[in-house]
Amino acid sequence: MYPEPAQVMAFLRPREPGIVEQQSFELTEPVSRIGRYADCAVCLNHNGISREHALILREDGNYYIEDLKSRNGSFLNGKHVLEKTLLHDGDFLRFCDIEFVFYVNDLAQDAMPRSKPSGVYLDDTEEEPNGSYTIRSQIKLAEKHLALTSANASIKLQAMIDIGRNLGAAVDQVLPQLVQNLLKIFLQADCASILLVSEQTGRLELRAFEHRNPNSNDSFRISRSILEKVAHSKAAILSDDVTNDSRFDLSESIVNYNIYSIMAAPVMDYDQSEVLGVIQVDARTVGKKFTYEDLDLLVSLAYQVAVSYQNAKLHEVAVTEKLMEREMTIANSVQRGLLPFASPHVPNYEFYDFYRPAKYLGGDYYDYVPLPDGRLVFALGDVSGKGVAASLLMAKLSAEVRSGLIIEKNFKGTVERVNRLFCEPRWDNRFITFFFGVLNPKTNEILLHNAGHIPPILVSPDGTVEMLGELNIGLPLGIMDDSEYPETTFTIKNKQKLVIISDGITDAMNNQGKYFTSAGVLNFLKESKTESVTEFGKNLISAVHSFAGREPQSDDQSLIVLGRRDGWNAAES
Repeated sequence: MYPEPAQVMAFLRPREPGIVEQQSFELTEPVSRIGRYADCAVCLNHNGISREHALILREDGNYYIEDLKSRNGSFLNGKHVLEKTLLHDGDFLRFCDIEFVFYVNDLAQDAMPRSKPSGVYLDDTEEEPNGSYTIRSQIKLAEKHLALTSANASIKLQAMIDIGRNLGAAVDQVLPQLVQNLLKIFLQADCASILLVSEQTGRLELRAFEHRNPNSNDSFRISRSILEKVAHSKAAILSDDVTNDSRFDLSESIVNYNIYSIMAAPVMDYDQSEVLGVIQVDARTVGKKFTYEDLDLLVSLAYQVAVSYQNAKLHEVAVTEKLMEREMTIANSVQRGLLPFASPHVPNYEFYDFYRPAKYLGGDYYDYVPLPDGRLVFALGDVSGKGVAASLLMAKLSAEVRSGLIIEKNFKGTVERVNRLFCEPRWDNRFITFFFGVLNPKTNEILLHNAGHIPPILVSPDGTVEMLGELNIGLPLGIMDDSEYPETTFTIKNKQKLVIISDGITDAMNNQGKYFTSAGVLNFLKESKTESVTEFGKNLISAVHSFAGREPQSDDQSLIVLGRRDGWNAAES
């Protein structure tokens, strides 16, 4: 559909100048990331934008948009992007309230962005003999001049300016001012009210009301059935004579309280798919009637109320998110403080370790515990799940392993004790894959226990790789309280390396949905000839991240590499 891939050049341009600092974003890479991260191809400094919000993919000369499960979603031509979707030249993309036009080969270098197609107000019923009618509010407002009589044009204009000026304020401040301005705009109106859908109950609740006569003692009641009709149908409704309108039951409060003419409009969200509330104005004096132009104007005002309401909500979310982000950053530092501060210093042995959670907090764990007799315990675990819950269990695991080493008589007893603890029902049926090793640097013997974890890999200098103890793998911790964990022992030779990984390494995924896999790890280890354990470990991590590219990390990643290097002394290096 596009020119040959070598000739394709695509851009994103803001629909309105000044909405972002950059005037054009050239999409030069096969994967262009959109989000708040500074390294995104399209970096948007907006609190409603997720850190990694969406991708634009170039495949076989075509371009696609894909949402990364962002909090506020991505929209293509007004529709929510739920899966990878083909892009066409001139398409509109929206992320929160930032809109772009997608161009291919910059065909519109000097052209102004095309206007959005105007919506249409459809008259659901022909005007009835009594003069009442209903207007349905469509997805996009009609871009038309609203008729104003010369007598009240200046008053209406000033009221509209006041409304626009206050849209940036908090909702509770905006709404009272708005209903006052509604009475300035609609001179025939006696009452104005705004109702919003409660997040707790899902029902319309009164948020602002104004009567033209502040000294009026009239009781005020709203017909919920009428409002719910407006909300359910997403239609703006107008009646210029309630008493003769067949749509209103004479028993309804709208009649009982001497309302003569009424109009109401739904307050819709950005996508025009969800009703946020309803605006209603009514006249209680016989002879005062609302017109079609009045209803058109009310629908426009309802759109402004929606913008104000959702902007305020986004602001609240942004404030909450910033506080949470700060708390999670602190929690991340605390969690990293539970991990080893530095690799151990053991003569003739070099160590490398790596840890990166998929989110702020992770469920992977590794540790080194020197024993009084000179032996060194090294362990690595992977708690099921990610985030806060997994990180708390990771902290518990760290503490229990160290406690078990003190309490139990042997290492097998330590692993079994930790397993029994995590079999208790209080852990919400979570399990932990766990590797436990003990190095004796005097004899170069290593003892292993494996609880459902990926077997450690022994790498020889000639490129031979071997997965150790595959026949002695027990169940993960937390599955069965009587599980046994047989030991495996071997002697590590000079220049051999032992590699222990979590499944975040093997499960690293690229933008084609392919995994790095255990085979990928083994192939890399076979080819690596680096003697330095540190460089060896760094190269493995670099290979994994190069494979994944810009694809978001889906699981926590941990790695321990230890290698015997006779004559090596970390303290002297």
